[in-house]
Amino acid sequence: MGLSLDRMALDDVGANPARIAGAIHNQLKDVKGAVPVFEVAMALDILDIRIEPLTTFEGALVTTAERGEGSILLNKNASRQRQRFTAGHELLHFLSPIHRPTSEDGFWCSRADMTERRLDAQDLHQRQEAEANVFAIELLAPRSYIKPYLRRAPSLGAVMEMASSLDISKEAAARRYVECHGETLAVVFSRNGRVLYFDVARDFPRLALGKGMSLPKLTGGSDETPLGAMEEVPSDDWLSTPSGVEMEAQTLQQQNGYAMTLLHVLADEDDEDMGIEDAYDRFTRSRS
Repeated sequence: MGLSLDRMALDDVGANPARIAGAIHNQLKDVKGAVPVFEVAMALDILDIRIEPLTTFEGALVTTAERGEGSILLNKNASRQRQRFTAGHELLHFLSPIHRPTSEDGFWCSRADMTERRLDAQDLHQRQEAEANVFAIELLAPRSYIKPYLRRAPSLGAVMEMASSLDISKEAAARRYVECHGETLAVVFSRNGRVLYFDVARDFPRLALGKGMSLPKLTGGSDETPLGAMEEVPSDDWLSTPSGVEMEAQTLQQQNGYAMTLLHVLADEDDEDMGIEDAYDRFTRSRS
């Protein structure tokens, strides 16, 4: 028996993509492990999901303006994990009450659309694509599912475990890990030693990197042992204004020259001690 979900129950949460994903998870209480995103879509009035060799597009939602029902197309040439993310992306286009079709027969989304993150973009298309990406990762990797990986010290090993457990790409897992971890993190994606792009936590210092720039010497990682150890690195090599910041980094070497590097800014012990002292002072004053 397939999943049974109440689409009308999603109408009460409005247009916020994270809240829509949360409302779906409220109905998936008995589902464990990787989210069955295809089954979720089919339970919410998607009639079929077709995997076809697409060239210009990564995925599409074929539907009407009213979106009473729809069909999702996925790129046959993409990995299973990317297809799962794309299915989630297209599902938000279908469910959102404010998304507007980009063509007469629905939404057609490129590979670039799958990486759009500008939620404040003035362009409607860019904003819709960013919202669809937020929904997809909130659906596939909700915070309640990834808590066990966030409790440990920062590590790409945890990212790899997270990707395997949730059946998402290592790239998506790394971005989600940096976003949700309590430590000050960044992840740099590169190919052949040159920056492709990076994601940073809100409080991460400004990186002295840009697309196409050569990376500082990568720490660890080889063909024999793809995952290197977490090692201290000179902050001068990575940050625009290092100011004595202590950092460590870990690199995962991947196929065809691709790599990801996790950066971790270490907390200042004096600041930590001061925080403890401040908390103690507040506690003792409240007791007096």
